[in-house]
Amino acid sequence: MLNLNCKRRLVLGTASFKSDYGFGNNFKLRKKELSKIFSYCFKEKILYIDTSNKYELTNFLKYNKGLKKFKIILKINFNFQKNKNYNQLKKEIFSLVKNFLSKNKIKKLYCIMLHSENTMISRNQIKIHNILLSLKKIKLAEKIGISGYDLIKVSKIIKKFNFDILQFPYNLFDQRIDDKRLLKILKKKNIELHIRSIFLQGIFFIEFNKLPVYFHKWKNFFVKLKKIQIMKNLDILSLCLSHAFNLRYHKKKVIVGIKSFEHLNEIINSKIIKDVSFVKKIQSHEKKLIIPFLWKIKKK
Repeated sequence: MLNLNCKRRLVLGTASFKSDYGFGNNFKLRKKELSKIFSYCFKEKILYIDTSNKYELTNFLKYNKGLKKFKIILKINFNFQKNKNYNQLKKEIFSLVKNFLSKNKIKKLYCIMLHSENTMISRNQIKIHNILLSLKKIKLAEKIGISGYDLIKVSKIIKKFNFDILQFPYNLFDQRIDDKRLLKILKKKNIELHIRSIFLQGIFFIEFNKLPVYFHKWKNFFVKLKKIQIMKNLDILSLCLSHAFNLRYHKKKVIVGIKSFEHLNEIINSKIIKDVSFVKKIQSHEKKLIIPFLWKIKKK
């Protein structure tokens, strides 16, 4: 079972609440189960929730009366490429944030996070960063952050701009964030690291022969993964969680997506092992494997 320290590092991700996210997701969480999930999270000291205006879930949180006790991370997505003046951008971003706060009857966010690193390599980068700082200054958010996929872009951004949180993928195949140079920069700037996609959209939970043909070219990675499970006598959920919690960085949180109350309970009751150095053998640099938006497959 997860100890209290691990529970406090967990963040409940909400992308998987949508029926079209990941593989094998043909479910839809109903009001009663959502309320049960949030109540259980609060009881178990899992107090962080990650969501986005892009998920079209901006009113699902109101199902829990104690929502004000949670720390909400809101990823915002908007048209950042079009050249706009400061006031236009400010109006658009403020509107996104205030609408979310109003719908969910909360006064403040834990973090306002940019949904893509590309936002900060656009012509509006300085304006956008200043607007985020202004939201923080008037206390609509405690922190500001950025979410990314491209390690090179992210490294340049966090060197140039001040962010409190970086959100980045980290899982058994995608271990790019475990980079000494980058982690040194994060530590120097006291940036909180939130690792996501630890289940790689659920493909780790599916038997290889049931995965789409698209993944068959990387069969050797899945075979190695299965051998490790057998050798260490670990179920895949415990292996994914152990790998995430063992990332050596002092200020980190682990985002988990769930498909049901039972799934959340399985996560909380998972076995965590300390030594996971052996998983280095299955890391991949194949972008078409580790970056989901590059997957060329049709979901059923």
